[in-house]
Amino acid sequence: MRWTTQPLMTVTAGAVMLLVAPLAAQLRIVDLGVLPDATFSQAWAINDRGEIAGSSGMSEGIQQHAALWQDGAWVDLGTLSGHAVSAANDINKRGDVVGWSRGVIDDARAVLWRDQQAIDLGTLPGGDSSTAAAINDKGQIVGTAVDAAGRLHLVRWDDLEMVDLGVMPTQGSFVTAINNRGVIVGYADSPGDVTAFAWRDGGFVELAPLSGSGFSFAYDINSRDWVVGYSSAGTAQAHATLWRDGEPTDLGTLPGGTLSVATGVNDRGQIVGWGYNAAFETRAILWDDGQVIDLGTLPGGNSSFAMDINDRGVIAGFSNSEEVPTAVHGVVWTARRRD
Repeated sequence: MRWTTQPLMTVTAGAVMLLVAPLAAQLRIVDLGVLPDATFSQAWAINDRGEIAGSSGMSEGIQQHAALWQDGAWVDLGTLSGHAVSAANDINKRGDVVGWSRGVIDDARAVLWRDQQAIDLGTLPGGDSSTAAAINDKGQIVGTAVDAAGRLHLVRWDDLEMVDLGVMPTQGSFVTAINNRGVIVGYADSPGDVTAFAWRDGGFVELAPLSGSGFSFAYDINSRDWVVGYSSAGTAQAHATLWRDGEPTDLGTLPGGTLSVATGVNDRGQIVGWGYNAAFETRAILWDDGQVIDLGTLPGGNSSFAMDINDRGVIAGFSNSEEVPTAVHGVVWTARRRD
């Protein structure tokens, strides 16, 4: 996911509006619906075949299952035996999906769904919980696991074998992505401070915020080691951020907006995420070739989020609508067909 480029020019609000309209008009939003008897769905990650890892159910985080969008419909991936809830975080080019599964009172366990079959990825010796956050196209899976002493570790699964990469910077650390070079990104949360990091060659490297001090979050990394997320950008502001060689670049916001978050980046350098518009409504955003593009919502909706983009430029996320104002449906934004 995750929960994922190129240097972008600075443009004025007026220029953005002139640039946005032509490209936005070329995109269409498609409602992916929900699992049978479900009320919501979310699309978190998409591969180049257009397969999507997500979740669907009756109540987010409580009555939900991991789901795979494939061949025009959601497939319920289910849970590990005896569990009640599951969620999918990422998908690779083979169609392998990773995430977690847990019971009503049980701790979470990392899961790989391969050919729609759930595989328990296990925990560290003596530990009782683990989660799988992301998978790359080589099949390497990355996540976290708790050891017998209750400490949180960064872990990677190679050919389904867990490799302990060491204790995380803080107990509130999160892993969000791994690229095909094996570089891992995430963020470490401690009282009063959140710091984005990249893990490579056995060590953690901090990713500084735009403002030089404050907070930073990293959500995705592409095969060129470009990292995206968001960070503090001054008083009461947080902007989508691109890190190249560790240096942060401000991706900007929608006209009049004070908040933007980058969640996904493809190998072409296109970046997606979400942010506020001038009316403080949440809008899915595409950053592409110097443009900051409002992707809109389902008809009648007032909130949308873009979470991932594949190398074909297809974007996955979720939106509410006039028909379903209090819940969200997974959506994709695709190039509009020409008649």
